[in-house]
Amino acid sequence: MSYQLVHQLQKEAIPVKQTCRVLSVSRSGYHEAQRRSAKPVLCKASVHLKAVFMASHQSYGVAAWLLRCKIREFRSAAQGAQFDARPL
Repeated sequence: MSYQLVHQLQKEAIPVKQTCRVLSVSRSGYHEAQRRSAKPVLCKASVHLKAVFMASHQSYGVAAWLLRCKIREFRSAAQGAQFDARPL
């Protein structure tokens, strides 16, 4: 609850350092709570790698992933497509 209050006061331009001192909570604890509550960001590459892994029935290692990604990249460039979902 204290960390939520710190966050709310920060939105109102009250410094985190000052609020944490008044509430007797650690700044590092506040920042850790913020980090834990943040949602992960998905990038195109991670979605692509997950698709390759799932298409392999979750059996590919790193070397096979890289090879498959390079082959798809080559196909995409040759065909002018952004993503080629065809199996090898």
